Amino acid sequence: MDENTKSLIKKVERSVFAGNRAAAAEELGKLGDPDTVPILLKALEDSSPKVKAAASEALGEINDPDAVPGLTKMLDEPESSVKKTAIIALGKIGTPEAISGIVKGFGDSDKFVQKESVKTLMKIGSPEAVSGLTKAFGCSDSPLKKISITALGKINTYEAACGLIKALEDPDNRIRQQAVETLGKRAKTDILADLMNLLTDSRQPVQEAASEALRKIIGASESVSVLVKALDASDRNVRKASIEALWKVGTPEAVSALLKEIDDADWYLRSRAADALTDIASPEAAMGLVKALDIHDSHVRKTIVTALGKIGTTEAVEGLVKALNDTDSAVREAAALGLGKTGKTEAIPGLLKALHDTKSTVQEAAAASLGNIKAKEAVPELLKVLEDPEALIHKTVISALENIGTPEAVSGLARALENPDASVRKAASKALEKVNKSGIALEKVKNLGSSSFEVSE
Repeated sequence: MDENTKSLIKKVERSVFAGNRAAAAEELGKLGDPDTVPILLKALEDSSPKVKAAASEALGEINDPDAVPGLTKMLDEPESSVKKTAIIALGKIGTPEAISGIVKGFGDSDKFVQKESVKTLMKIGSPEAVSGLTKAFGCSDSPLKKISITALGKINTYEAACGLIKALEDPDNRIRQQAVETLGKRAKTDILADLMNLLTDSRQPVQEAASEALRKIIGASESVSVLVKALDASDRNVRKASIEALWKVGTPEAVSALLKEIDDADWYLRSRAADALTDIASPEAAMGLVKALDIHDSHVRKTIVTALGKIGTTEAVEGLVKALNDTDSAVREAAALGLGKTGKTEAIPGLLKALHDTKSTVQEAAAASLGNIKAKEAVPELLKVLEDPEALIHKTVISALENIGTPEAVSGLARALENPDASVRKAASKALEKVNKSGIALEKVKNLGSSSFEVSE
C-alpha cells in the first residue's frame, strides 16, 4: 500500500471535518484498491451522511462483493441520498446478493429511492435483476409497478417478457393494460406459448389481458409458423387475429394454414378463413378448397363452395361442378349459384344437369346461373322446363331466357304468353318488354306471329 493510500485512509479515519473524510473516501474509490474495502466499510458507520454516501460510492467503484452486506444495511438509513448511493453501488457490484439488497429499496417510503432501485435493476438487466423487478408486482404500490413495467420493457429479454406476463395477473386494470401495451410494442413472439397458457386462467380479466397482448403481437408478426401456432389458441379473438394476419401474408404457406382453419369450430372464423382464401384467390387456395370438400361437414362445404364461386378460377369451377353432386341440397344450390358468378362457360354442362335436380331450389339456382352466363346452349333445356306444367321455376327460367336474349330464347318467351298460368304469362310479357327495349326483340316476336306483348287473361 503506497503512501498516498495510507494518507487517504488516515483522513477517512481521523479527520475532524466530514468534508475531508468524504473527499478522502471518494479518492480511495478512484484508486480501486481492494485492501481499502475494510476501511470504507467502517466509514459506512460514520456519523455524517455525506461520508456514508462517499464510502458507498467508493465501494461501488472497487466492486468487491464483500461490500454487499454493508451497502445493503445503508438502505435502513434515514437519508435518501445515502440510500440512493448505496443502491447505485450495489448495482455496480451486480451479484445476486447485491440484487436482493437493491430490491429492498422497493419498500422505501421515498419514491425516488424506489425509482433508483428500479433504474439500477434495469441497468443490470440480468435474469436475476429481472426476477427482482417482478417482485414489484407483489407490492401494493401502483407507481412502483408502472415504472417496473417500463424497465422490463426496456430490458427486452425473454425473462423480462415473462415478468411482464406476470403483470397481466395484477388486479389493477391499469397495470394490466400497461403490461399489454409494453408486450405489444416489444413485438416478439418468443412468449407466444406462455400467453396462450394464460388464456385458460380462471380469472376472466387475466384471460382478456393475455388475449389482447397476443393479438398485438400477432398483428405485428409476418411469421407464418407463429401465426399457425396462434390458430391453436383457445381464444377465438386470438385465432381471428391470426387469420387476419395470414390473410395479409398471402403466401402458399399462409394459404395452407387458412385451409386448416376452414375446420374451426366457430362458424364465423370458418367464414373469415374462407373470405381470406377468396381474396387471395391463388391456385393453391382454390385447389385446397376443392380438396376440402371431401373432408368437411355440409355447413363447411357450403362455406367452401361460396368461396369458390367468388374465386372463379378454372380450379374453382371444377370444384363447384363437383359440388353439384353433393348429398346436401343446400351445398348443391350454393354451388350452382357460385358457378353463375364465375361467368365461365365450363360451368354450363354441370348447370344443365343441375337444371333437373330433385330439389327445386337447386333447379332455380341453375336456371339463374345459366342466365347470368348467357348460355346459348342452355336455351333448349330452359324451354323444356318452361313448357313443363309441373315445373316450379318458370319465372326464373323466363328471367334466364331474357338475359340470354337469343332469337330462340325470345321465341320461347313469346310462346309463354299462351301459358295457362297467369303469373307465367305476366312474367313473360314483362321480360319481352325489357328485351324489346334493346331494339331487336319486337321484329323477332312479329316474325313469330305475335304483334304485341299483351297478356291474355
